[in-house]
Amino acid sequence: MGKSETILTEIERSIQELLQWAKEHPKCTLKELEERIQKWKTDTGVQLLETAVAMQGTGRWAEGRCSCGGQWVFQGYRERQVTTSQGVIRLKRAYFTCERCGQGFFPLGRGEGD
Repeated sequence: MGKSETILTEIERSIQELLQWAKEHPKCTLKELEERIQKWKTDTGVQLLETAVAMQGTGRWAEGRCSCGGQWVFQGYRERQVTTSQGVIRLKRAYFTCERCGQGFFPLGRGEGD
């Protein structure tokens, strides 16, 4: 089973669990339902975003040079956590450092949250 099929199966299962809980708790309040659905949305958003990012690969190759003029040197792949609008997700990305000054970066991640 591929990544997209796995996440779809997991989402379907979690929806069934949420609806089953609602059925088993007919006297729960609207607030309780809202809280459970909000948690589901957050958890599902994180899973979906992690899966979508993982499907894009581990980042692009470093282009150009460091601001100090040094060459980028590939250091391997590193896992990191990034805070997104969906919550904290885990990424595995190519990591490079400058041969001259030692500055490091993840090429696909020079935006917010890095």
